[in-house]
Amino acid sequence: MENIVKKIVSIYSKYIDEELDLYMGNRYLLIAIENLIHEVKTGFLKPDDLQKIAMELRDALLEGPGNVNPYIMEILGILEESVTEENIKEALELSRKLFKEDRFDKIEV
Repeated sequence: MENIVKKIVSIYSKYIDEELDLYMGNRYLLIAIENLIHEVKTGFLKPDDLQKIAMELRDALLEGPGNVNPYIMEILGILEESVTEENIKEALELSRKLFKEDRFDKIEV
């Protein structure tokens, strides 16, 4: 799990720090999180593992490069709380709204 978090943070950091691309950094981050949610939904990842990943990822992003869209942090908070069918549905709904609005460069609520 640590490798998953490191990889996600490294890719996000490359977009934010090196390429100065807030839009693509946050878009990648949401895609990576949603991918992990789908892995749980299909049985390729345990709910407890996703909860731990969400917790570690949230902590790493708070320490890391910054500029994370607050709604993405909210999704991580939902998953950090618990990975239940209800929370997965809530996280995916928030993700859908973010993709619909297509405002990944917005870092304020």
